[in-house]
Amino acid sequence: MKTSLLVAFLAIALIGCEPQPVSTPPTVMSAAPKPIKSEKAIAKIASIEEKPVFVLSSHSNQPDEVNAKRDMELYVDDKIRTHGRGKTQVEFNNGVGFRIGGDAVLQIQPQNRLYLTSGKMITWVKPGLKVPTEITTAFGTAAIRGTTAYVEIPKDINQGVRFFSWEGTVVVKLPNQSKEIVLLTGEEIIVKPNSSTPPVVHRLDLKEWKEISKTGILLRSFKTPIPTQSIIDRIVPGQASLDQL
Repeated sequence: MKTSLLVAFLAIALIGCEPQPVSTPPTVMSAAPKPIKSEKAIAKIASIEEKPVFVLSSHSNQPDEVNAKRDMELYVDDKIRTHGRGKTQVEFNNGVGFRIGGDAVLQIQPQNRLYLTSGKMITWVKPGLKVPTEITTAFGTAAIRGTTAYVEIPKDINQGVRFFSWEGTVVVKLPNQSKEIVLLTGEEIIVKPNSSTPPVVHRLDLKEWKEISKTGILLRSFKTPIPTQSIIDRIVPGQASLDQL
């Protein structure tokens, strides 16, 4: 009897010493980290003719605007501001360019839209290119297609916002008006706030054209000419292009 009990005890002990299977927790699949969107610069500060010029970057962690520097890269949503006599030229990778001055504030928006809230601005597309570009203001939008346009928002807004074509065709769209206004070389409109009548297109005569071409704001005040300067020097009011009389 004792022998049987001893054998049974040893058998139980051996069974207890065998390794038991270990339960493995279920594998949890974690989502792969989302790739960081690589946003590339679309423009740069080409020149600073006079200071001060400031940039408020949407691409950096800097919450305040900084002094603009030549060759500084610019991104969508960046803001450029000039103060006093400050003037700067910005060039895009796609051939669009502009100059601003006169206490100007401008924001770069997607799809070649340039939002001007104050100051003076001249915008162009390099000859031979057709890059749809819009200069947007609270009082109207100027669409250019391989042309050179000028927009001025005065400090006294009651004087009216000026839209002017330096060369080529500029199409102006006004708020709450379905009809577009087409400006040819040397033509302008003055858009006044709360006006009940649409602005009248005024075309400069040849004498006025020659005078303003020599002293045009932002046109002649930089050391280097804009890419469309040679066209402006040869074209006359009323022409859509040099090939068209």
